[in-house]
Amino acid sequence: MWQRLTQRFNANSHREVIGLMGALLVCIWGFVGFWSWWEYTNTINSNTRVLEQLTAAVQAQTHSLFKQAESLMIVTDHWMADHPDQDPSKSPDFIAQVDKLRKASNGLLDIRLVTQSGDLRFLPDQGQGRNVNVADRDYFLAQRDPKTRGLFIGQPILGRVSNKWVIPISAPVDRGGGNVALILIIIELERIDGAFDAERIKPAGTIGIVRNDGMVLFRSPMNEKTVGQSIAKGQAWGNYMSVMAKGAYESQVSLFDNRPRLVTFSRVDDYPLVVYVSASKDDLLVPWRQHTAIFGVVAGLLSIASLVMSSVLMRALTSSRRSEAIIHSTDEAIVGKSLDGIITSWNPGAERMFGYAAAEMIGQPILRLLPADRLGEEASILEKIRRAEGVEHFETVRICKDGREINVSVTISPIRNSFGHLIGASKIARDITAQKNATRQLRLTASVFNNTGEGIMITDRAGLIVEVNDAFTRITGYSREDVMGNDPSMFRSSRQGPEVFQALRRALVRHGEWKGELWSRRKDGEAYSAWLTVSKVKDSSGKVRNYVALFSDVTVLKLQQEKLEHGAHFDALTDLPNRLLLSDRLHQAMTVCQRHHQSLAVLYLDLDGFKAVNDQFGHEAGDALLVAVSQRMQAALRDVDTLARMGGDEFVAVLTNVENIQDCIQMVARVLQACAEPVRIDGRDLRVTASIGVTVYPQDNAEADQLMRHADQAMYEAKQSGKNRFHMFDSAQDAEVKSRSLQQELISQGLSNHEFVLHYQPKVNMRTGAIVGVEALIRWQHPEKGLLPPDAFLPSIEKHPLIEAVGAWVIDAALQQMVAWKAQGLLLPVSVNIAARQLQHQDFAQQLAALLANHPDVDASHLELEVLETSALDDIGSTATIMQECHRVGVRFAIDDFGTGYSSLTYLRRLPVDVLKIDRSFVRDMLDDQSDLSIVSGVIGLAVAFHREVIAEGVESVAHGQRLIELGCHLGQGYEIARPMPAEQIPAWCETWAPPVEWIA
Repeated sequence: MWQRLTQRFNANSHREVIGLMGALLVCIWGFVGFWSWWEYTNTINSNTRVLEQLTAAVQAQTHSLFKQAESLMIVTDHWMADHPDQDPSKSPDFIAQVDKLRKASNGLLDIRLVTQSGDLRFLPDQGQGRNVNVADRDYFLAQRDPKTRGLFIGQPILGRVSNKWVIPISAPVDRGGGNVALILIIIELERIDGAFDAERIKPAGTIGIVRNDGMVLFRSPMNEKTVGQSIAKGQAWGNYMSVMAKGAYESQVSLFDNRPRLVTFSRVDDYPLVVYVSASKDDLLVPWRQHTAIFGVVAGLLSIASLVMSSVLMRALTSSRRSEAIIHSTDEAIVGKSLDGIITSWNPGAERMFGYAAAEMIGQPILRLLPADRLGEEASILEKIRRAEGVEHFETVRICKDGREINVSVTISPIRNSFGHLIGASKIARDITAQKNATRQLRLTASVFNNTGEGIMITDRAGLIVEVNDAFTRITGYSREDVMGNDPSMFRSSRQGPEVFQALRRALVRHGEWKGELWSRRKDGEAYSAWLTVSKVKDSSGKVRNYVALFSDVTVLKLQQEKLEHGAHFDALTDLPNRLLLSDRLHQAMTVCQRHHQSLAVLYLDLDGFKAVNDQFGHEAGDALLVAVSQRMQAALRDVDTLARMGGDEFVAVLTNVENIQDCIQMVARVLQACAEPVRIDGRDLRVTASIGVTVYPQDNAEADQLMRHADQAMYEAKQSGKNRFHMFDSAQDAEVKSRSLQQELISQGLSNHEFVLHYQPKVNMRTGAIVGVEALIRWQHPEKGLLPPDAFLPSIEKHPLIEAVGAWVIDAALQQMVAWKAQGLLLPVSVNIAARQLQHQDFAQQLAALLANHPDVDASHLELEVLETSALDDIGSTATIMQECHRVGVRFAIDDFGTGYSSLTYLRRLPVDVLKIDRSFVRDMLDDQSDLSIVSGVIGLAVAFHREVIAEGVESVAHGQRLIELGCHLGQGYEIARPMPAEQIPAWCETWAPPVEWIA
């Protein structure tokens, strides 16, 4: 039968079988669905009719019950109207009539009376209602309101005396005795529940009475939670019960028990009431569900049978084509041949593999595919086939149509006919050329893997090591067994921060590769630097399969690089940070100060006397001294501070987290002490000191470079103030320094522009009137400010090298003027003021000699150099030596402003001074001040005692001159004699000069 069916469908598509089975299933399930719908509809309709009949009965019963209540009220009202003077609650006649009506309602109705004040009375009144007031009840309040006065059905209440749920019905009493205001009819819910419970559909059916405002007055089965609840907000009330006189609907979810229900309802004629009867759809549809389940099971069995039959047919159709489909669709070559090796079949896979079409090969000997060196293989294969033996996975070589040789794996099986006789063989050939090439490539890769000089480590996707090569073992010292299955973090070095590994992971996620340098650790704990390349390897689906790490040991290069970097940031001699590293650390320290509201100090140090040591003992000794002093300074500072060498004998220290100025001063004092201690080098104790300039940030709120310049300026002030000390920078002084620098620049320009001139003030013998010489006084012919006296500009260059240039110009200009006067026949000695810096210069004597040599017409003894007493006393030893050298040239010396310094007799004895010049401040006030007179007299006495000439400046009156002559001082200079004047006026003055008669008397 299956064969006939297969033949019937064999010529057609499989779609016919699928279509036939599909139509059968549609018919089966369509019938089941239609029948289920029909039975469901019939069940709902029939139960709706039953519920409508019950609703009509309940409506009639409810109408009758409320009609009886209304009748009872009418009877009571009439009786009270007929007996206005009697209290009905105490009238036996009335009570008997009420009992009769109560019994007529089968006990469903009871009557109460309510007084004007709301007091409740029972019939008969046996004290049950004593102290019970119902003035707050809605049925009492309704009779007070003209809009609701009349027959009023109140909301269900729990009786205050009976403690039972009742429906109150009230009506007003217009006439009656006993202060009665209204008649109250009570319907006990338990009693009507007993009457209606027998009529509802069990088990989950309900019967209810609802007031026309949606309030539930009664629901059977009795449930106190539903009594007095409102259903006015429900869709059923709004869509059906409040707008229709009667009807039916399906509720998906009941408001009270969340069940789907079938509901019928009807209004109660003459009363504001609606009754309803409902049944649970779950109960009503039980038979329908059972029938539907039975039909579903039957339909399912029929469907299964249809599918089984369809599957059998499909397999039968498919099996006949499977072999042919496999042969045509496989990539392998399937070739049939006879027992003598002639090809009988040739599939598409063979066409693709060898390049020959089937028409070209069928009927040809199989030897056509064999290389010349493998022709003997075919005889051996045919011999095995004739013995009914097969050949399994025989690897050999075959030739394609285009002459290519390919590697194939051949499996050959004998073919028998229906009688079991051998008729040929089937050969399946698979091209394994790519596999062979891959194997060779793997062998090559393995050779490279094991013989490369770079370490290779392979991990799985979880990062655990799965393979390493020999170079890995050679570089790290770990064997393969040591690391297999471990995490590469075991090689991590403490020299490497976590940020490198974080960057590595990010690069692998984003780019699949990371290259860089990091520090690792060998098995013996030694750290080494490696250049690492990490790549991820994905499978064909794009998922990460492995990670491959290639690395080489670059420790030697790294150490060399670190050495070069160290040399770029540290001083080669002292190994202290250099200017570049200092700048970086200073910027960082300033940033920390800003962030944490701290202070730092910058110290600029210059070693005093280092040049002399270097010149006297050689550069090697100087270098050793620098190293020793730098180490001592480093030891005097804290670990958080930075000491840098700027070059030569200059250093800069950055003191961080300076809490106050006193702490800073203490640290500076330690540095000064460290520098001042002697250093023993080559058996000698070498000594230097330091001049230190200090500025504090952020009090000095400048940039880093400016801070160092400020500290440098302060250091210069310390050096000018006597060396071996420190000076604190402040902004006011900085402004003064800037002003002084500007003034110095202008003076330098003025010197270049020949803006300076000399004025000369005569010096005379007051007693004889003889002119003994002139004093050269510099003036600045300023292009904008006019002629400026020396006090207006010399103080700004007093400690500056420019004072030496100006002093040299003054001497040269004075010598030139002496030559000019001599040419005019005027021979005048000239005294020139010399600054301390110029005098103390070690080459001053040679420079002076050179200037005199340039003016050979000038007698050196006519040149007198005036030196301030204070400057001469700064370094008495070196000053005396220089003055003696100048004295040997023939130049005379005078101590200017004598008496303003210490005036030590020892100094006066040691210095080769020819003249003492009394300061004008003493001369000016000696006529009025006894102390000044004593000083003048004392200086004159010292000059006589030490055989020195003495001259007084500041002779501004005849009286001054007279008193000086009396004291023994005959030489004078001052405004009384002459004011300073240009050189061209001196000859005329000399011709007209005559002393006051008081001086020569």
